[in-house]
Amino acid sequence: MSPDDPAPSPAARQAARHIHAVVSVLRELDLGDTPPAAAYRAEEPSHDAR
Repeated sequence: MSPDDPAPSPAARQAARHIHAVVSVLRELDLGDTPPAAAYRAEEPSHDAR
């Protein structure tokens, strides 16, 4: 963008469209019920073959 031409460049418009698409997908995923990663504990897998 320059003072003479206030319109964004084609690359800036494409980046804005991409960001909008990513945000739309994230909203569709609706991760509101997913607890944060800190709520999980990594444990060794149990291989009890009884």
